[in-house]
Amino acid sequence: MHMFKGVCRYFSFFLALGVSVVFSHTSFAAKVTPSQVYQVTEDILLQLKRMHDSNLTIPDLTKLHLDLPPRLPRHVIQQALNVRLKIQLLKRVNGMKLSEITAPPVKEVTPGDVMNVATVILDELKTFDKAYNLTPFKKSAKFVDGKTPTDVYKNLLRAQAMIVQLGIPGTVPNNVYNNAVSVSEEIKRVSAAVNKTVLVDAPSPSVGKKPSDAYTLAYYALKGIQALSKKPEYAIPKGVQVPKRIKSGIKPADVQQLLLFCLAELSSMKVKVGATEPLVLPKPTAGQTPSTVFDQLGLVNRQIQSMQW
Repeated sequence: MHMFKGVCRYFSFFLALGVSVVFSHTSFAAKVTPSQVYQVTEDILLQLKRMHDSNLTIPDLTKLHLDLPPRLPRHVIQQALNVRLKIQLLKRVNGMKLSEITAPPVKEVTPGDVMNVATVILDELKTFDKAYNLTPFKKSAKFVDGKTPTDVYKNLLRAQAMIVQLGIPGTVPNNVYNNAVSVSEEIKRVSAAVNKTVLVDAPSPSVGKKPSDAYTLAYYALKGIQALSKKPEYAIPKGVQVPKRIKSGIKPADVQQLLLFCLAELSSMKVKVGATEPLVLPKPTAGQTPSTVFDQLGLVNRQIQSMQW
């Protein structure tokens, strides 16, 4: 079994990240279709199933929230990067060499850009063959036409759950806090590009907050970004679609999902306003709680409100 033995130490796990993914700007990127990317994600799931079979575990995907509005490549690439972060944890558990992770360039994301990251995910998972005593992986997923970025997104959610269930911690407040910091930094870049930077004070520290409280503020943040996108200076392709709000059983992963959506919309907004700085990937943090996440999201909402004038 390849299960992680020291779950209580997960706060120190989010290693220095930085991606070696190369995001193509060639004509190939323009020709790639979501169906082709979907085929790669099907192979990703097949490899993860092989790993689970070797581990004598059966992944449970019944609790995934898959009721999503139509997703675009800019959303999918954020989820793909998140899957890569989970793979780094699994590598560490198995004593394997970690990969660098850097942010994608500031541009409108294409299926080809997503394909590049999906291919890296599959290649990284194939490196586990030896650790799991598997025969070399061979691609076998069939091509299915008519798939959409939303279908790709859902497969990546399944992949993330399967990676976690191989024996690493799921999403914890440390991870969500880093996402919230990234959102805050992206807002700063957008506001600076349109000369609307306003110094915003952080809210007073809170105590006793739950993931559901942080989820509420993350939801408000996405709604705020949606409102901004209706202004001509912030308009982005196909606008911002907000998912149905989860009412119960909210976990840190649900908060993170909303923040990944925020990052996707802000990445497109940066293209609109001419900001060029890449996404900030904060260094690993420890000791964060739903309360500190709540406070950081309080700051994010104040930043968004300051841009409404």
